[in-house]
Amino acid sequence: MAAAPDSHPAASAGWQLAARVLLFSAVAVGAFIVTLGPISDGDIYWHLAAGREILRQRALLRFDPFTLSAAGRPWADVHWLFQVGAYALYAISGFTGLAIAKAALVAGGATLLIHAAEGSGGALARGVCAVAVLGGLILDRHLVPMRPLIVTLVLLAAFLLALERLRTQAARARWAWVVLPLAQVVWCNCQGLAPIGPLLVAMYLAGAWLSTRGLRRWPFASEEASSLRPLAIALGLCVLASFVTPYGLDAVALPLRLLGRITQGRGNVFGSEVAENIPPFVLERTAPELVWHLKWVLALLAAVIALVRPRFHLAHLLAIAAFLGLALMANRNLPLFYWVAAPIAAIALAPGLRLLASRGAARLGPSLPARLDRCGGTAVLVALLGGELVLAGLMQRREPAPGSPTPFHFPVESARRLAGMCAAGPVFAADQHGGYLSFAVPALRPYIDTRLVLHTEKEYADYLALFDEPARFDALAARENFGAVVLTTTYPDRYLGLIWHLAGSADWRLAYTDGYEVLFLHEGPGLALAERATVDAILDELAARFSGHRELFEAARLHLARLLVVLGQSRQAEYVLASLDSRPAAQLRARAHFAAGEVRAAAALARILLAQDPRDVRSLALLAEIASAEHQPGRAGEWLRRALAIDPYDPEARSIAARIPR
Repeated sequence: MAAAPDSHPAASAGWQLAARVLLFSAVAVGAFIVTLGPISDGDIYWHLAAGREILRQRALLRFDPFTLSAAGRPWADVHWLFQVGAYALYAISGFTGLAIAKAALVAGGATLLIHAAEGSGGALARGVCAVAVLGGLILDRHLVPMRPLIVTLVLLAAFLLALERLRTQAARARWAWVVLPLAQVVWCNCQGLAPIGPLLVAMYLAGAWLSTRGLRRWPFASEEASSLRPLAIALGLCVLASFVTPYGLDAVALPLRLLGRITQGRGNVFGSEVAENIPPFVLERTAPELVWHLKWVLALLAAVIALVRPRFHLAHLLAIAAFLGLALMANRNLPLFYWVAAPIAAIALAPGLRLLASRGAARLGPSLPARLDRCGGTAVLVALLGGELVLAGLMQRREPAPGSPTPFHFPVESARRLAGMCAAGPVFAADQHGGYLSFAVPALRPYIDTRLVLHTEKEYADYLALFDEPARFDALAARENFGAVVLTTTYPDRYLGLIWHLAGSADWRLAYTDGYEVLFLHEGPGLALAERATVDAILDELAARFSGHRELFEAARLHLARLLVVLGQSRQAEYVLASLDSRPAAQLRARAHFAAGEVRAAAALARILLAQDPRDVRSLALLAEIASAEHQPGRAGEWLRRALAIDPYDPEARSIAARIPR
């Protein structure tokens, strides 16, 4: 009869090694799959444009060479090393190679985190960390785009691994004295978050120093006194390494400026209007699908801590508090919090979880607790990790090709047409598309891009005011002499007012649209959207582009119908929507009826939709607008109260409420 896997020391060691290799491989594969996807963030494009320009000039960029609004201003381009490396890789393997490299780096960083947890907390900590790391990546994958943050995640994992070794095995971890300063040099030349490195070392040093002071009733886990000197040396070397940058003090001071941009306060337009800078619990009011998970993660973590009652190391508690604070300031920092919290929580919780597992399993057999520990976790952890891998695979199947632009996020076709026209000079576009145009059509000079550190709060507020008061755009266009205007109808939809204004202007012609993108030029024929042949041609183009992708084709038709409603072509919008039977299509069809003056038809359709779903805020808002148009402010207020009771932050309902007299 065959022996059990742990009945012999050699067999037991082999089983432990196999389990360890399997777990590391599963997390690496899962992290790779989760983060391998299309490009959803436009920052990578201006990073690539900067890398291309650095290599072309064979010199670093010290002034803004791309935009009109910041032309010639000093620019501490602390990302230069990332930009050069990214563009060199792009030149060799294209966007697909960049996507693969991004996913591989995240996978490598995830394995470093698990290695750190394993070294300090044992096999159970390894299993808990594996589940937490992969789970965090699944939850916030949209906040892990292809940009310098990837380098930060890898280096942050390397810092945690080295600091854990210095904390627990100082005598055998002198390699950290070399690795940490070198990593800091790379970090401070890749992203402005580089001061996190020395701050993390300082937290570990503070925890070790206070632990050895002999304080009474010390509530934290004790530290080895031998780690004080190595941590102090590491801190000094990392601080010195932070100044190894061609931009000197400007680069060192930049993180403080960036911190000021995400600090919430009265008048901070960068913190209130830039989506990724909005605090997660504020963003949840209008976009709950992006950050819904944070409150549940915090609740689960609090529940487990209350159950296990771990004794944290002070350095770990300081790190969790610091990164949670950053995450609560701006949702863009959520990946950092999840990334750091996974190994730290695993190390702290492992002893208590092991004790609970031992007590619960002791009745089933004396060897079972030891087997659970040697295998790196319980069957629950194995099941969770397996479920995460399956979920990661399912998510990947729904994604467009790796490295391709996410549909309906960038003005791809407008840029292609401008490039074909050999367009050059000033162009106006949304800030999140400025970098894309700079990279795709180098001869263009976008008005603004997402490097908002180059602008004052007033300048950015004036830019945003163009969309609230589109008539202000005319003076800007005359001053800057724009040759083209490129806008989009969604993500966000704040540009619709300016699109409507330009469509009615005698100075501009709508040269191209697919419903999502709009391209205005000064000269040439404009699209005759009132003609059925024009709309049919747009639909044919969309059908060819999204062949085999039914959901994307339907979304494209909704974008087109929405634009047609905005531009006063309600009949054409109804034609585009004719074969669609989804709820969004029906809501838009009701809106088209209202825009065409068919108030009864609009109200009837809205009531039908409301009967099907009493929580349909879109239909409630439309009925409020209809009642207001019929001079029934009391009835309009009723509909609005119902809409705002369901979603107090719905932008359409709030906009209507602002227009309707009390």
